[in-house]
Amino acid sequence: MSDTTITPDTTETGPTPNDRRAMLRKIAIGGAAAAGGAILLSNGTASAAAEPGALDLGAAATNTSTTPTSLVHIPGAARTAGASTLSVGSAVPGPTAPFPGNVGGYGNSLVANGLHGSTDQPAGFGVVAANLAPVAPSATAPVPTALAVASSRGAQMRFVPLPGAVTGPTPGLHLAGELYSDADGTLWFTVPVPPPAAAGTVRFVKLAGTPTSGAFHAIDPQRVYDSRQAGYTVRGAMAPNSNRPISVADGRSANGTVTLANAVPAGATAVHINLTAASMTGPNFLSVTAGDKTATSTSLLNWSAGATQVANSITVPVDATRQIRVFCGDQTGSTDVIVDVFGYHL
Repeated sequence: MSDTTITPDTTETGPTPNDRRAMLRKIAIGGAAAAGGAILLSNGTASAAAEPGALDLGAAATNTSTTPTSLVHIPGAARTAGASTLSVGSAVPGPTAPFPGNVGGYGNSLVANGLHGSTDQPAGFGVVAANLAPVAPSATAPVPTALAVASSRGAQMRFVPLPGAVTGPTPGLHLAGELYSDADGTLWFTVPVPPPAAAGTVRFVKLAGTPTSGAFHAIDPQRVYDSRQAGYTVRGAMAPNSNRPISVADGRSANGTVTLANAVPAGATAVHINLTAASMTGPNFLSVTAGDKTATSTSLLNWSAGATQVANSITVPVDATRQIRVFCGDQTGSTDVIVDVFGYHL
């Protein structure tokens, strides 16, 4: 039998010459395979402050078993303090400890880490926690929490959806502050809904994922292109039925000299721009899309005969080189083009 059962002995609460024997009396090992599941205990001292049912393994405990060993803790009395059935560490927390559980790991000035897990395997995880309860079937049933991570200085997390994870927000009752990665790898966060919504109502906000543009970063407005200025490699008015790739990466002066390199940083997925048509020679329109596109069926600016300047704003994707592409329509007018950037998504 490979199970080791820990039976509390609440009569031994202080150091004695027979600490090793006192500890061993707490271990009931049955069956012929007892040696395989044995635990070696050092000369430890049971804490006088330990609550009924607590177990102190001393300064060190070594499991030399080559077969699985189970450590089963059976409380000897009703618990009046402490948040966990079995507390591991140099401190026994009080009943108000924030994370009660079957096994609790707690630290203090002597033992810095409450619970520690590590691996030297690149594909391994230091700590894995999973709640295998089924997805809540109704809007009033709490959704099971798979892993909770808290740190006063922030935490680095990797979310690994279990088989069967759904795409999009999960059903069931949610609390504000939940962070959830769905089957597609999209990251969701729950936030409170203000009145007049019912108290406790939350909604999902999409934070990141393949189909999203990322967080918006407003910047001091930057001129990034002006076809009238000589400081640009590609310049001059756009003719009907033409298109032109335009970089939105750098902020520039009135004559086209770079004044702020990487105003839109590498990795940006979209920009918020103001597009201006100037000195038009006849009616036409302008369209804009990502720089790696070759066509679009939309329009952003439209003007009639006699117009001399018109502008409009848009949020548009950029390609990997931080370019957009402007298309001049199939009517008669040509036009100069000016592009200003007000922010980007990253």
